[in-house]
Amino acid sequence: MPRWTQWRKIADKRNWYDDDLDWDGPACYELGIGGPRSKNPRVVYVGETGNEQKRISAYARSGSHLSRIIDWHLKQGWRLYYRAQIKQSKRVAMTTEYNRLASFKYDWNRKLNWE
Repeated sequence: MPRWTQWRKIADKRNWYDDDLDWDGPACYELGIGGPRSKNPRVVYVGETGNEQKRISAYARSGSHLSRIIDWHLKQGWRLYYRAQIKQSKRVAMTTEYNRLASFKYDWNRKLNWE
């Protein structure tokens, strides 16, 4: 089973950190939130992408489709993190996302968790 990358901070109350992104291929990723003293972020979202670098940069620029919930948490002092698994293709990334949604409850996901 592929390993997750280390958690990377991509946003806090004052800054967006999208300049450290290094993978421009398909991936399954998780977003997490943590406080100033959190060692391990609380996982709140899973997604998939054909280009990890562009997708995570979109969260860092605008929050993407999660902008309201991300902005609210940042204003409350939370920090936004992500980790990922590199995949062979977007289809494999989609399968990983689906399997994670079937196995875990992600607070920010709408797919499968609200049925």
